[in-house]
Amino acid sequence: MSKPKLAISFSGGRSSAVMTKLCLEKYGDTHEIVVTFANTGCEHPATLDFVRDCDQVWGFNTVWLEAVVTHGANVGIRAKVVDYATASRNGEPFEQFVKKYGIPGPSHPQCTSRLKTEVMENYLKSVGFDTRLNRRNYLTAVGIRADEIDRMSAKQDQYRFIYPLIDAGYTKDMVLAECRSWPFDLQLPSEAYGNCVWCWKKSLRKLLTLAKEDPAVFDFPRRLELQYGTVKAYNTRGVKTFFRGNRSASDILNMAEESKFEPYQDSKQLTIWDELLDLGGACSDGCEVGHD
Repeated sequence: MSKPKLAISFSGGRSSAVMTKLCLEKYGDTHEIVVTFANTGCEHPATLDFVRDCDQVWGFNTVWLEAVVTHGANVGIRAKVVDYATASRNGEPFEQFVKKYGIPGPSHPQCTSRLKTEVMENYLKSVGFDTRLNRRNYLTAVGIRADEIDRMSAKQDQYRFIYPLIDAGYTKDMVLAECRSWPFDLQLPSEAYGNCVWCWKKSLRKLLTLAKEDPAVFDFPRRLELQYGTVKAYNTRGVKTFFRGNRSASDILNMAEESKFEPYQDSKQLTIWDELLDLGGACSDGCEVGHD
């Protein structure tokens, strides 16, 4: 008999890495496992280093994937296999997605589904996994922790998602403790940077903090808004922007320059929670497969 199939969606973050290691230790001998990392080209370089280190030290054998977008035809997203050396680092897959489908944002959150979910499923199909919803012959492990249980997908049964860290009771502190025991770590400058540095799902406080510390972070989304803002822009304004409140990348930069705000700091208790500044969270809030 063939082994049960398990797809592991490795985001490149700490929680996802701990989940992947646990799954491989527990199911490595009993399941056919495929670990995938979908690179959008907007990940922080430290994320790519971390995925590489997990492969080298823990033997994840991660399949690095990127989206292939076909323009001018009714052809969906396909996947191509890359590696650490050839992975895009200047947003190339993301730009090709935006060129065809338009700017994503709160009212049209397609970037995860197009650049991660569809990419992963296209590859899995090519190696014998049945990705049809009513006939899926595999489970997908997603790295959401027990202290973020509210982020579980409402379609988890339909998509056959499992959450090993929730089942094992892992919290953020437990994940950090595990990673401190490893001979390497995810070397992001701060939590504000996340994996995809300028992700529109981040809180406004984090975005403003990034804009204050490193304005160049927003060069890429600002260019995309200027170049592709009218692509599939069916709203009354006739143009799309990335960020909450119909804000553009330029708006974020201007707000950071002109307004007074308490910058985001890792593990620091804010003086006061602000609905405007703190709505939302890290880019991991809803960027796992199946979330949009």
